[in-house]
Amino acid sequence: MRRLSVIVPVIAACSATSAFAGERMHYLDLINRAHDRLVSVSAAPAGGTAWEELLQGEPVAGGGGAVTVQLASDQCLHDVRVEFANGRRALYQAVDVCRHRGLRIQPLPAARQGSTAVATRSEAEPASVVPPAE
Repeated sequence: MRRLSVIVPVIAACSATSAFAGERMHYLDLINRAHDRLVSVSAAPAGGTAWEELLQGEPVAGGGGAVTVQLASDQCLHDVRVEFANGRRALYQAVDVCRHRGLRIQPLPAARQGSTAVATRSEAEPASVVPPAE
């Protein structure tokens, strides 16, 4: 009986540890500085193809509208894909959701309708501020 009283707490401690080894919840504050409404925001592990829709509910207004989205993942680097009401899309690559909580969506450069702009980071700006590619 004494041996059982030692084994049970050890098993309970091991199972509690494994429960925390799963996905971690990340929160990402999106600020839409573009002119058009955001109608879709999705994320996938950097370089991956398993896109998860993050925007639940109403579109995010352009010109400074903001929303906080949740992302459950055990990885830090994610590609974030946004789609605007006018059909244009932008891809923000390798956003570090562990180190930075915010992403500022910038206006897209003038381009053909239906194209996807790939946003890049400049060395002088933190990862949470990502301007679009020129």
